Amino acid sequence: MKHILLLAILATFQVDAAVTITLPGNSETSGWDQLNSSNPYWADNGYTTSYPGATPWPGPVSANMAGSEGGATFSKVSGNGYLASSSIYDGGGAGTYSISDSDPMVDLATIVFQLDAGTEIGVLPVLNYNGGSQGLAPDFTLTTAGEYLSFDFSTSTFFPTTNHAWQWDLTGLDIDSYEIVWGSVANNHLSQYEINLTTGDTFSQAVPEPSAALLSLAGVLLAFRRRR
Repeated sequence: MKHILLLAILATFQVDAAVTITLPGNSETSGWDQLNSSNPYWADNGYTTSYPGATPWPGPVSANMAGSEGGATFSKVSGNGYLASSSIYDGGGAGTYSISDSDPMVDLATIVFQLDAGTEIGVLPVLNYNGGSQGLAPDFTLTTAGEYLSFDFSTSTFFPTTNHAWQWDLTGLDIDSYEIVWGSVANNHLSQYEINLTTGDTFSQAVPEPSAALLSLAGVLLAFRRRR
């Protein structure tokens, strides 16, 4: 009963996992969801839905969220990662993933990448551009409550996911193509539920400091522990 009550409290803060991004100038948004075996697209097109998931993906995946724009695609580059019952799960082995776009918007000046995940991300995202391997770390980062529930096999309990947001300032780099690369390490048990991407031709910091909503969530959890 205590676990159910805690999850009910958390659920009130999980209305929208992704941070709403508003950029000046021209912008495009893309999103990937239904990253699980209940979506028939995966098995029907040769994507593995069984453990351990080391089989290479047959190809990149275009954005499937309503209103998605642009040509960015999502890929598993190497290693583990299969479509499990609720997420892309690495099965306890390392896996590498990417979002890439070979023809991004003109005068690309900023990228915001968001990932709703059930565990810590073993290999944090970096950005390469114009065919290079610059490995640019993001300029701004934020974590907020996610909108999914992930299962912990070690404790047989559910816990809320975390939405991670990263933003790069690309002003003046003259980018013709790019890729964002991230992944998991052995025993990371990375589970990925949703991906969101926003690009713009005018930089403005869109990833804020931790929000008041997240601070409020921490206060509720503290009060809940005290009542226990």
